[in-house]
Amino acid sequence: MFDSCVVGQRRAVVFLKRLIQTGRIPHALLFVGPEGTGGGAAALEMARTLHCEAGAEGTCGTCRGCRKTAALNHADLSLLFPFSARSTQDVQRGTLQEVMRDPYGYSLPEATATISVDRIRELQKQFSYGTFEGAWRTAVILHADHMRAEASNALLKTLEEPPDRSVLILTAPGSEVLLPTVVSRCQVQTFSPLSIRDVAETLIAQMGLGADHAWFIARSCGGNLRRAREMADTEVEDVQDRAYRFLEALIWGEESRTYTALEQLASDRQRGLHVLGGAVVWLRDILIYQNGDADRVSHRARLRDIERLSEAFDTERLQQTVGRVEALREMNSRNVNFHLGLVSLWRQVRRYA
Repeated sequence: MFDSCVVGQRRAVVFLKRLIQTGRIPHALLFVGPEGTGGGAAALEMARTLHCEAGAEGTCGTCRGCRKTAALNHADLSLLFPFSARSTQDVQRGTLQEVMRDPYGYSLPEATATISVDRIRELQKQFSYGTFEGAWRTAVILHADHMRAEASNALLKTLEEPPDRSVLILTAPGSEVLLPTVVSRCQVQTFSPLSIRDVAETLIAQMGLGADHAWFIARSCGGNLRRAREMADTEVEDVQDRAYRFLEALIWGEESRTYTALEQLASDRQRGLHVLGGAVVWLRDILIYQNGDADRVSHRARLRDIERLSEAFDTERLQQTVGRVEALREMNSRNVNFHLGLVSLWRQVRRYA
C-alpha cells in the first residue's frame, strides 16, 4: 500500500489515491524532488497499483498482477533506468530488480549513465501495441534527467499522442532539468524533503535504531531517507567529531592546510556528505544556543564547543551558512563540482567568521 511503501509525503499519497479512486489518471505524471524523498517509491507503487487485480488504493501483493510486476515480467509494465554503455544485460537486470526491492536504497546511476534514445523508441513500440494482460499499460522512467535531448524529443511523440489506458511516470530532481516541452505535458507532483519525525520513526521501525541515535541522524540527513540509512551504518559520534573539525578549519584553519583538507574530503563524496550533514547539526545547535535554549541542543555534552563556534557568527550569517551547506548537499544530486562547492563555502564562512 502507498502508506507503507512511501515514507511521509502525505499530500502526494492523498493525491495519488484520489487519482485512483476517481479513475481520472493523467497519461503522464512527473514526480520531482531531491533524492531519498520518495519519488521513485511512489512511481513504482503507482504502477504496481494499476496492475493489481484487487483494484485497491494500493497493491495487495498477492495477486497475479502484483507477483508479475514484482518479478519484472509483467508484459504491460516497462521500467527504464540510466545505464552506462558498458553495462551488461545481467547487470541491468540485477539493478532493476534491486530498484523494485528497495526504491530507497538501490545503487544510484553513474554520472555518465543515460537513458538511450533506442530504449525510448522501444518503449514507444511497446505502447503502440496496447495492453496484453490488464487494463493499463505503464512505464516508469527513473532519473529522467539522464535522458539526452534526442531521447527526450523521441518521448514527446508518446506524450503528445498517448494511447488509451496508458500512463508514463517520470522522476527527476527538479522540473528545470528536463525539456520544458516534456514537463508541460505531465502532471507534476512535488516530493519535499522528509520531516525529521518521519525519518526518525522509519529508522526506528525498519532498522531497529535506538531513539536517540535515530533522531540524531534524522536531524543530520536533510530529509533524505537514503542518506539517513547510509548514516545509520556509520559511527555517528565519529562523523560529528569530523564535522566539528571541519567547521573549525573553515573558520580558523591555516589556509594551505584547509585547502588540502577540502580537496581530500571532496575525493570521497559520500564521506563529505556525511560531514556536511554533521555540520548542519552543529550549526543548528548554535542557532538554538544563541536563542537561549541550551537544553534543546543535540550536543548537550559539548556546550563549550558550541559556545566557541557561536562566537564566530551572528544569527543572520549563521542562517545563511546553514542555507549554503544545505544547498551544497542538494546540488550533489546534480553532479556539481563538489570540491569547488566546498571551497566556495569555505570562502563565505571565512568572510563571515
